[in-house]
Amino acid sequence: MGIVLGVGACGGGEESAGDTAAKPRVAERILSQRELEHLVLSGGTEIGSGTRGVGNGTLKAVPHQATRPAACVPVLAATEGTSERAPTGSVTRIFTLEQDSLVISLAAYRGQDASRVMAELRTALRTCRKFPVAGTGGVTWSGIRSARQLGEGDQEVAFRGEVHMGSAKDYPIVPNEVHVIRVRSTIVTFTAANVTATAASPVVPRDMVHRQVTALERAASAAML
Repeated sequence: MGIVLGVGACGGGEESAGDTAAKPRVAERILSQRELEHLVLSGGTEIGSGTRGVGNGTLKAVPHQATRPAACVPVLAATEGTSERAPTGSVTRIFTLEQDSLVISLAAYRGQDASRVMAELRTALRTCRKFPVAGTGGVTWSGIRSARQLGEGDQEVAFRGEVHMGSAKDYPIVPNEVHVIRVRSTIVTFTAANVTATAASPVVPRDMVHRQVTALERAASAAML
């Protein structure tokens, strides 16, 4: 999806491999599919149909051969709300903004997989600037660079990039902004895309990010009581 359909730097402090190994880990309760569906922000619809409840349980692991170089796979996966690891449950909602669309994806992971997903994405963004998407007939991401973080959740990665919908000169170029935020064992991804393909850069709405992350944090806190 990632707005190839036309449509995620660390907020809670960056962890190195050594830091991760040194810290005692507390087992996080994994939010169920039903909980994810209850916690996702309301008002999201499927573009063109008006049907609520888009994408429940549909996020899958992205294969290692999805991009060239393969080191860019975590970046492509992030634009689609997922990763190279299979989530235990997921929810996707599509919101129509003024000139942009916003996709919110919630994915729950086992054990320390959520932290590993964030680490893999951060590593990929150090070198990944452009890549073609396999099996799309010419769709390419380019201009990938870091974006301003919003300071939400346990960890946050934010980046921008442009989706070239094909190689012909008259094919549209769609600007995107992606924020990937970990809340315990759940990762929430916000992908904003300028679906009009104008020069204006899309912006992930801060208020929607805060409301969604707060809902996940409250659920995680309640589960520990």
